[in-house]
Amino acid sequence: MVLPLFLVAFLAGCGTDDTLPETGNSSVPGNSGTPSSEVELVSETTPIPDGYEQEAEQRGNVIRIGYDTKDYAEGSGAARANTAYVYLPYGYNGQERYNIMYLVHGHYGAASTYFETENGMLRKLLDQMIAHGDIDPMIVVTPTYNYGQPTANYTDADPYCRALPQELVNDLIPIVESRYHTYAETTDAEGIEASREHRAIGGFSMGAVTTWYAFDETLDAFKWFMPISGDCWSLGRFAGMNRPDETAAYLADKVRQSAYAGTGFYIWAASGTSDSAYSETLQQIEGMARLPEVFHTGNMTFHEKEGARHEYRPTMEYIYNALPFFFPKNDE
Repeated sequence: MVLPLFLVAFLAGCGTDDTLPETGNSSVPGNSGTPSSEVELVSETTPIPDGYEQEAEQRGNVIRIGYDTKDYAEGSGAARANTAYVYLPYGYNGQERYNIMYLVHGHYGAASTYFETENGMLRKLLDQMIAHGDIDPMIVVTPTYNYGQPTANYTDADPYCRALPQELVNDLIPIVESRYHTYAETTDAEGIEASREHRAIGGFSMGAVTTWYAFDETLDAFKWFMPISGDCWSLGRFAGMNRPDETAAYLADKVRQSAYAGTGFYIWAASGTSDSAYSETLQQIEGMARLPEVFHTGNMTFHEKEGARHEYRPTMEYIYNALPFFFPKNDE
């Protein structure tokens, strides 16, 4: 079924500016994968062009899918059911191959949030970017970590955020990418890893915490990471902010143990300068940048929007800036 796109009341929790503690336009760095002194670690995002919030002439569809999974958070293996939404671009067909991104909501959000908030702006933005040739037609999937029952306190969602990347790799990616035509020739572990250059994951607030867990634990499934306004909690809640050097060392060890050191991954982090999670995100990135033999501008940058707060609307600008970098337009 196609998701009705309607304006919803703005979500509480990670959709507002009080959920996390306070803590010159530059071009998006080229997709060369090469460390360069010409690329700045921190740069401003480019605003979304006028008209990109309007309906495009050619509109993609948003489809709701249900799937079976299991309890990865508590490790019981108990059967669970979950929901995700899939954006299919206008003219989608089963012959062409499509890049894909998994985009995770903030706390008190749901699988549908990204396609509902801001009057359905995400679908319109994707349609317009494709229509204007900013990106090739691609697929975007919005999963959820809370099974429709968010925890009362956003910090208590941590185990569920940590579990979601495992659920994606074991359950959702095989379902989505066997049903829809991506670059995955097969959806077993080998096929998912072989196609990782065409797969991104990102998220806002607790979705960013989820994205960092994906980097920590499922680096072989994704090449592109877009954590928005949130730090890495692998060493504890807010460890990326409070213990940036320890967190950086931990993540560096994970990279060294992988097959993807150097330019085998890219972290495109973002936040607004008035976002309550701005400093916690930036402090971690700066800590990581103090290990330039592992993290450098060939595989990590930070992008800020002046005055932007901890809300969903600025995430649209981050998405607008990141997607052409992850998946440049193929003019062949």
